[in-house]
Amino acid sequence: MKKNQMQITNTTKEIIRQLIDFCELLNDEQYTESLALLMDNSIGKHIRHIIEFYDVLRKHEKNNDTVSYDLREHCEEIERDKNIAVKRLNIIKNWIGVLSLNKSLKLSISFNPNDTNSIIIDTNMKRELVYNIEHAIHHMAIIRIAIEKEYSSIKLNKNFGVAYSTRKYRNDLCAH
Repeated sequence: MKKNQMQITNTTKEIIRQLIDFCELLNDEQYTESLALLMDNSIGKHIRHIIEFYDVLRKHEKNNDTVSYDLREHCEEIERDKNIAVKRLNIIKNWIGVLSLNKSLKLSISFNPNDTNSIIIDTNMKRELVYNIEHAIHHMAIIRIAIEKEYSSIKLNKNFGVAYSTRKYRNDLCAH
């Protein structure tokens, strides 16, 4: 496997491991409670959202058709049961180890809420995994804010929800 492919795979696995570890820190109430800070959404809904984006890729990698994050399934069981979330995250972690990063894909997207027509663009598995890494980190940062405000006794991994570019910047600052 090429260096850049290994970096994408390893980073994805790290994100998934962080999410699994995080879910195991929470009790059921913390996972499912609607929080005002999250616009009355729960941490579980954010976890579900992350999982479903990865599931879209898993599904389309097998079926060889067009990827559409807009048409993903919303599995409410994931947002209500952290154990189901952990099972799904483990499925994703195992899948990452066997998928083909060079696979060409099509992406269907629409930015107009009043139009049912989508645009189709060329993409590939590698690019979509990079997108999913950034997407997951974004939601993890939101979750981090909620945890620090609502459940301050929970201690998160120092890198949970921190972008890799920020981590690199902080490391560079410390090196000087």
